[in-house]
Amino acid sequence: MKILFFSSYENRLRSFWRILIVTAILLASIAAIGFWGFRGYWFTIVLAVVMIGILWLGSRKLDRRPISEYGITFSSSWLKDFLAGNILAALAMGGIVLIHIAMGWVEISFEQFKNPAEGFYTGLTVTLIFMAAVSFWEEAYFRGYLIRNLQEGLHFKKSGKSLAVISAVILSSLFFGLTHLGNPNATWISTLNISIAGMVFAYPYIITKSLAIPLGMHLSWNYFQGAVFGLPVSGSQFEHMLMVAETTGPESFTGGNFGPEAGAAGLLGLMILLTLNEIYLTVFYSN
Repeated sequence: MKILFFSSYENRLRSFWRILIVTAILLASIAAIGFWGFRGYWFTIVLAVVMIGILWLGSRKLDRRPISEYGITFSSSWLKDFLAGNILAALAMGGIVLIHIAMGWVEISFEQFKNPAEGFYTGLTVTLIFMAAVSFWEEAYFRGYLIRNLQEGLHFKKSGKSLAVISAVILSSLFFGLTHLGNPNATWISTLNISIAGMVFAYPYIITKSLAIPLGMHLSWNYFQGAVFGLPVSGSQFEHMLMVAETTGPESFTGGNFGPEAGAAGLLGLMILLTLNEIYLTVFYSN
């Protein structure tokens, strides 16, 4: 019976139980943060801080590995990749907006930027911090923790390591998409596209063994989408935006009130992002 729970060879719980425990702690933390009265931006910022403790607990007490193996380190190369991830996502999101403009499917206003209300720039900064917190806890859990443990649990001698990695990426990405199903204006298309986004974010993580590029991509994909170009982000509109974009084209392309991820625009943007990733990784990580 013990063999179902514990690996004597690894001297630790099997991956399924490790994932189950960490996920349960994360869900309990989410409930507790809400119970303590944190709402909105503060809820997510506190959750990101708590996520650091969850990762430490998972690495030291359950996985018995250094926290750096989740892809979190601090070095000049890590910062370079993080910056690159931000630039790549900003370019991809800019590409989406340019396509909207070329098709005549968006009306853009600069009124907020031209006549900023009191607290406008503070609001943009707070939104950036909020988006950084979202990116951190989601990437740390879905990419760093889940993929790392899933690929170990799915690694069988007959199927090999490659299939284990592919399966881990697919499963973690599907879970990532499903967690956004409860967002305002969510559809099955948005869930599918966000699952694909999880795979796109996972690609540089698998290649570099680092969360630097995924974190940067996740942060700027959301920030440029919502705070710079003024499009909805996962069904929500930011209060402070450099531009205010009102899409007028077909929702099957623009994604309507959910944002680009609920339409073909989101999928197209992800393909642009994946292509830019491939170019960057080829230049800096090819042997």
